[in-house]
Amino acid sequence: MSAVLFALALFGCSDDATACRRLDMPVHTYATRAECTAEMDEALDSEAAMRADAPTVYAQCLSSRQLAAFSKGTVDLNRINDMRLASAAN
Repeated sequence: MSAVLFALALFGCSDDATACRRLDMPVHTYATRAECTAEMDEALDSEAAMRADAPTVYAQCLSSRQLAAFSKGTVDLNRINDMRLASAAN
């Protein structure tokens, strides 16, 4: 069984979070979702978040698999949240 790592990523989004792009910042990984979630406020106060050219900035804790799936181009954060909820149920 392989360990699941969680990554904290920032996204610059449209107001409804359907058109988001990952912000250019180093990806930090955590052993648990709780550790990742504890760092969200700090990430939202970071320089990368403050200089984002987007109406809304969101922080998301993603599994390494999710990050790989949604790291390129425009993503819908609602879809990421649905994927997270589905994987938590399994």
